[in-house]
Amino acid sequence: MCPIAGIHSKNNGDVSNSINLMLDTMCHKKTGEGWLIANGDMQKWQRGIDSRAETVCSKEALGQISFATGAKQLERPYLDYKRRLALLYEGKLYNYKKLRSRLLENHQLVTGTAAEIIVHLLENRYQGNLEDALREVLTDIDGSYTIAVSDGVQTILVRDPVGQRPAYIAENSKYTAFASQKKALWKVGLRNVKPLRAGMLATFKGDTITVSQAMPIGSEDFEIGIKDSDSAIDEYRKVLYSAIEKRIPNTGRVGVLVSGGVDSCLIAKLVDELAAEREIEVIAYTAGLANAPDIDYAESFVHDLGLRHRVRKLSIDEVEAYIPRVVRAIEERDFIQIEAGIGVYAAVEMASQDGIKIIFSGQGPDELWGGYSWYPKVIAEEGYQGLQQRMWSDLLRGDIETLDRENKIAMAHGVEMVFPYLDVEVIEVAMSTSPKLKVSSKNGDLGKLPHRALAERVGVPETYANRTKDATQHSTGIHDILDEIAQRNGFTPELVEDIGYTSQQITKERLGSSSRYGYLFGEEELWTIPSHIQLFLDVTAYDNSLLNEQQRVKIEQFLRKVELHCKDLL
Repeated sequence: MCPIAGIHSKNNGDVSNSINLMLDTMCHKKTGEGWLIANGDMQKWQRGIDSRAETVCSKEALGQISFATGAKQLERPYLDYKRRLALLYEGKLYNYKKLRSRLLENHQLVTGTAAEIIVHLLENRYQGNLEDALREVLTDIDGSYTIAVSDGVQTILVRDPVGQRPAYIAENSKYTAFASQKKALWKVGLRNVKPLRAGMLATFKGDTITVSQAMPIGSEDFEIGIKDSDSAIDEYRKVLYSAIEKRIPNTGRVGVLVSGGVDSCLIAKLVDELAAEREIEVIAYTAGLANAPDIDYAESFVHDLGLRHRVRKLSIDEVEAYIPRVVRAIEERDFIQIEAGIGVYAAVEMASQDGIKIIFSGQGPDELWGGYSWYPKVIAEEGYQGLQQRMWSDLLRGDIETLDRENKIAMAHGVEMVFPYLDVEVIEVAMSTSPKLKVSSKNGDLGKLPHRALAERVGVPETYANRTKDATQHSTGIHDILDEIAQRNGFTPELVEDIGYTSQQITKERLGSSSRYGYLFGEEELWTIPSHIQLFLDVTAYDNSLLNEQQRVKIEQFLRKVELHCKDLL
């Protein structure tokens, strides 16, 4: 991960101190490089060294922190030959070699960075209209990215169609700004931070921010062209192999998160197969409570596959200690986001300690192939058309409900997380497959049928290919002990009832399909967010200054009520 940031002063003030604070906030490791672009020049940035002398009188600036992620060349900003365009690329460019070959015909390339490739593609099309040129270039890119580019008149921030890299925007009376992390914006006093959604483009011009659609992934009206199982499996296999292959580095080691369910087992099997061709070691990582089902299944599968396996079996005290770390990493107060993140955080932490720079995730198949437990009930009430719409809606929210969380956990450890199931070509095949092939009936308890069939076809044993598995937070055992942790910290059902607290009073947004609508189709008790646990997490986020202003003020009001409640008990 190579996080980026940019800031513009609305009153022509100097932003050098602000951009330094933003970069310093995102620079969580001693290793790596930093870069600043201001006044048309690019300079090295070092943590702890004040760069205001060189950026003085600059009313806008861009910056990037570059961490090694297995690539030979650290990603860094780049200027075009005429120094009209400055570009920052955060992410991976999977068709780098193809684009580089095209440019070599009339360009002398100096670095091995994606930014150099994209800025030269852009200058070939740039005729004074930056947005038009960028939209043309985006059609050439196969990658996971957030791109920021400036021509001195405006700065444009764009996110890939799936949202595989986080990006946030904010403004107040003094600044407009963007960053890969919310905390960088909060650090300079911007307290109304919003995500730039997947496939969207934000234009910073003058004192305004305008958001528009750039590269949509498609629409729910995908033509259903695949109507038989064999074709679905064959097409899926082809694009999934390609998606994994392009994400495997040429040297070193890679990690894979394994939970013992079909999604992670299939990824592990294929990563192991393709990495072996390049003599790359694959290490599996699993975390959860000692008695959690995921631990047993993962250990058995990885043993049979013959991979090295790192397992962390967590105690309740360790889970409690992870909560503030996860909150700081994912920059969220949401119950589902935090409980889903704890096991992932512990697993990625092990990978980072092992020096792993790239780790594979199995996120995506539930939305693509109909894996959620309530989908058969959706069919019963809304039919297959309703199922297709639900899956599409869940997929579109994957950026803010899954990918941002997982990416920022990885970023906190200097690791890059990759999501081959969410490759654009994989998505196109999945969404072009009839939903009737994915979930066989309203009474079926196994979804993802082509996905499971492919797993068996490539050698994943039936035990794992057809395992029915709860959500990560349940199958790792995390969900069940958060109640105990909240209550032993004084946050009880009686407390929230006495002070009149509900999560909806803080925000009505719910970051998870289970809490948005899944609970309506049964298992309501399993998916309803307990208010006393949410209040405990709200206070944790408040104590770490990880809230937008509106949420902070509301939680502060309830904290006063908590103080009064405690005084009444004395």
